[in-house]
Amino acid sequence: MQDTANSVFTDTIKCPEGSVPSDPAGNGRPNHDASDPVFHDRQFDAVITNGWGRIGYNIVRSLGRKGLTVALGTDEFLSMALLSRYTAASFRHPSFFRDTSGFIARLKSAFRRFAPRVYLPSEQEVFVVAKFMDEFSDLGVKIPLAPFSTLRMLHKKDALAQMAASVEVPVPETLVPANLTEARLFAREIGDPVVVKRLSSSSGRGVHYFTQQELASAEDSCTLCGLPYGEFLVQRYVRGVGYGVSMLFHQGELRAKFTHKRLRERVASGGISTWRVSLRNPLLEEYAERILRHAGFHGVAMVEFKYDESNKKGWLLEVNPRFWGSLALAIHSGVDFPYLLYKMALDGDVEPVLDYQTNLQGRWIMGDAFTVLGRFGRNGQAGLAPVQKPAACVYDDLDWRDPAPFAGQFAFSAWKFFRTLRSNPAEADIVLDHL
Repeated sequence: MQDTANSVFTDTIKCPEGSVPSDPAGNGRPNHDASDPVFHDRQFDAVITNGWGRIGYNIVRSLGRKGLTVALGTDEFLSMALLSRYTAASFRHPSFFRDTSGFIARLKSAFRRFAPRVYLPSEQEVFVVAKFMDEFSDLGVKIPLAPFSTLRMLHKKDALAQMAASVEVPVPETLVPANLTEARLFAREIGDPVVVKRLSSSSGRGVHYFTQQELASAEDSCTLCGLPYGEFLVQRYVRGVGYGVSMLFHQGELRAKFTHKRLRERVASGGISTWRVSLRNPLLEEYAERILRHAGFHGVAMVEFKYDESNKKGWLLEVNPRFWGSLALAIHSGVDFPYLLYKMALDGDVEPVLDYQTNLQGRWIMGDAFTVLGRFGRNGQAGLAPVQKPAACVYDDLDWRDPAPFAGQFAFSAWKFFRTLRSNPAEADIVLDHL
């Protein structure tokens, strides 16, 4: 691949107090363009990409609070982390989703310019980076990711279900139907409702629910819900509460873990959480560790479950082999996954972090506000159960020591909504088989 993207975007260096080392002359020179030769001898601690939302922001904030210099990449003109006092430099890159080769080329250019010790992709670009890892082999940056084949196996729901069954981790009964007849027969055997999910998806995207009657009346064509047969699965619907078990692994061995329970979700049927609480669940933690150890995983991941609290039964739903939306709660609870991952990449390994504060609640203020407004009933009552706010609550998107990103996310989300008419500003899910 040629470095074709270098001339398209402009880099910016900003120097919040204490975040960027002084130049060789001893001057702290703010608002430099990154092409200024004074910065070519700098070695930044980390580069972060796709930093438009709260995941990228919490990674930057985690590293910045440790005194590390962070260069942020984004494909948007406005983003949360771009406005953060903890971002020492920024650069624009193409969308990894729409322009994979341009994204890789621009990332290589950023590595040459900022000379980072470690690169931490924040979201779905992990798949692109892992797929083209050889492109970065001579650039001297450490990238703590599992091989693409491992990420693909964990992310694709049909492959994950097969692997889970092989290590005796419960999953709902699952079928990848070849046609509508097979889907109808499966629903008749399992019972109402059944869940239709894209094989490659996350955050509740590409999820639909059907009864037998709805499948019986569905048009017999080559797709269901616009999804071609062979690109989705049908699964038994299991009732329970959403749990997430987040883990850091070093070459197949556990180094850190954290569990949260979802108190409120962006969509009532499941997906992104807007309010959650830290706790322990030994059963689900053991399931998550079993899956990731069997995969020989390396890096961070969040494993999602449904858990029947009455019968103490859990079912694996999916694995996100990357950072996740509720990351801030883990950090505030004492498991600083971004910094641990950075140190593991830099030093080769880290000491295990297995204890953390429980009963701490975390809230995504903007997402939760939109959730409440979106479910407000016609009778003037909110269509969701209230959450009792505890004495201690932390936030994904609000930090009084760094307030600008909070305002920026509202501006960015509003701009995205009016441009796309979608409340979720994220790109659609990447299709791994098309990389």
